[in-house]
Amino acid sequence: MRKLMKIVVALLIVLILIAGGVGGYLWYDTKQHVDQFVMMAKPFAEISYGGIEVSPAGSLGVTRLRISPNMVNDVITIGAIRMHAPNILALLKTRWQLSQAELPGALSLSVREFELPLHGGILGASPPSSQQSGPLEDLDALGCGQVAHLGGTEWQEMGYDHFIGNVEIGYHLDAARNVLAVRVDSNTRDWATLNMDIGFAIPGSVRSITELAAQTKPRLASLNVTIQDDGFNQRRNNYCAAKAGKTIDDYLANHVRLLVERLGANGINPGPGLVAAYRKFLVDGGRITLTATPPAPIDPTELQHYTAEDVIKLLGLKMQVNGEAVADLSASWDSAKIARALGAEPQPEKLVEEAAPAPAEQVVMIQKSYHPTPVGELGQHVGKIAKLKTATGATFKGQLEAVAEGIVKIKIRKSGGSVTLSLRTNEIDSAQVIY
Repeated sequence: MRKLMKIVVALLIVLILIAGGVGGYLWYDTKQHVDQFVMMAKPFAEISYGGIEVSPAGSLGVTRLRISPNMVNDVITIGAIRMHAPNILALLKTRWQLSQAELPGALSLSVREFELPLHGGILGASPPSSQQSGPLEDLDALGCGQVAHLGGTEWQEMGYDHFIGNVEIGYHLDAARNVLAVRVDSNTRDWATLNMDIGFAIPGSVRSITELAAQTKPRLASLNVTIQDDGFNQRRNNYCAAKAGKTIDDYLANHVRLLVERLGANGINPGPGLVAAYRKFLVDGGRITLTATPPAPIDPTELQHYTAEDVIKLLGLKMQVNGEAVADLSASWDSAKIARALGAEPQPEKLVEEAAPAPAEQVVMIQKSYHPTPVGELGQHVGKIAKLKTATGATFKGQLEAVAEGIVKIKIRKSGGSVTLSLRTNEIDSAQVIY
């Protein structure tokens, strides 16, 4: 027994020495990098910090930062910025992996006690003019009397003095399910809290940051978003009701009416259930939760080509307000109007087919046209241009990329590049192929 105790004590001493050596290396290496960054930032901002902290629990950070941007009269203070790993040895391995552009299995970064005054040059800047503001901006100020924009000045009048918050962003790779799980936790004191979990499907093992970045079309596997009101709703309601010279109930009714009208004029038409849920959240505060559990992972960029009703089904969307399910999630939208409102209206597309050059002594004109094709035979035309019409009435023109397991993949050319849609064969009403 005594010999066993000696072995245990010896192992503990060795572990402590290793942890101390690793901690010393990490402290020195981090300080060098932070000092280099401070020097590089001098043309843009004055940065000072209190110290470097290394925890045996697996965190490494910079404390008591003070940032003074040169271009504005403002000071940003941060209690600490820390990188987290499961333990100090994992942290050392993580540092090495990052230096080699490898992707660690799990990592998170936290910013604590981020503080920014509302009267400075960043948050206290002049509000944008009506020409600079888009039709889908400043929706939270609708019905607020003569106030068209909520910013630093308005927040001060609501009783806020500083913007004080915390945020932590992290991920871990679930190799068993081929999912990259991302988590974001953020809260602003006396304002609101945001918790967001997103799962992205990845094709097999991803070993490097480069491989992850190459996944230009991440597929959404799951989503859970919770917004917790920590006092902002009541302050905004009281402030805007006073500015409008109305009771709070009358202000809220007017605000919701104006919001629905503005959204509708720009192609977004929320149904009665969503409107009632939004009003309930404004009145009661509490929390609003949105979850998505798609039957199969889906590329979010594809959703713009579906109707709102189909998007709800494809994502398996559910919503709750203060634990009460919102039964009616009906909505509709006009993609063209939304694109115009966002200043992202696509250019007209042209379908061009080029024939191979014929011998100089003979010119052959090959006339190609669309031919009706059974959906079950689309696999015979991979690589050709097709026109697919879905049950919702949407029509997609592009190049057939693959047909397998009840899914038809079609690449559509856009002004900014291309997008590949995955359509289920049972959703395709008719198909035509050029040949």
